[in-house]
Amino acid sequence: MSDLTVYGNVFSQPTRSVLTFCRLSGIEHTHKDLNFLKGEHMSKEFTLINPFQAMPAIVHGTFNLWESAAIVSYLADAYNVDNQWYPKDFKIRARINAYLHWHHQGTRGSIVNYLVAKLFAPKFGAPELTEETEAPYKAKLEEWYQTFTWLLSETHYVARTNMPTIADVFAYNEVFNALPIMNLDAHPAIKAWFDEISAVPIIREIGQEAQEVYRKFLA
Repeated sequence: MSDLTVYGNVFSQPTRSVLTFCRLSGIEHTHKDLNFLKGEHMSKEFTLINPFQAMPAIVHGTFNLWESAAIVSYLADAYNVDNQWYPKDFKIRARINAYLHWHHQGTRGSIVNYLVAKLFAPKFGAPELTEETEAPYKAKLEEWYQTFTWLLSETHYVARTNMPTIADVFAYNEVFNALPIMNLDAHPAIKAWFDEISAVPIIREIGQEAQEVYRKFLA
């Protein structure tokens, strides 16, 4: 049995990114699924692992850690990872880390708030967006389209590396969740990047797992 447990649900984009990194890097782990609809992420047991009650979090032996980017960096060190997804070359790793530091507000913040307000919040009693209340979200998304297209312009990958890395996985998972509110056909550079990352077998497999959760939630 692995001494690494990843807590979280594949509905969570950051959880998928950590699980994907483990699979891409051959890191043996146990996935402890948390049913967020039942509030399992707010349980006393999980709060001892992550006091912020957010997914994902890990327990590695007697050590616990939260925040997906920190988890990936820790696992790379703990398991001596040196692959295309998080190479040991310190300059490439610095580029990846730079994107991951920006990602939470730059990509996730631009997309997830709109996604929640448009599709998820109304299922819990929040009012549906009107043309007026939706406008600021659309403007923020449009700004992200432009910034992200620029980000891809140098090498086609988000960390401006010569091949896809874990930075692309983090970004991909946010876009994957938000496809119902996005129009990638209008942004060919982003669509080409998205289609390439989608074609990685492990990424595609985990995406299919997530789709099943979405289907049940949005039904």
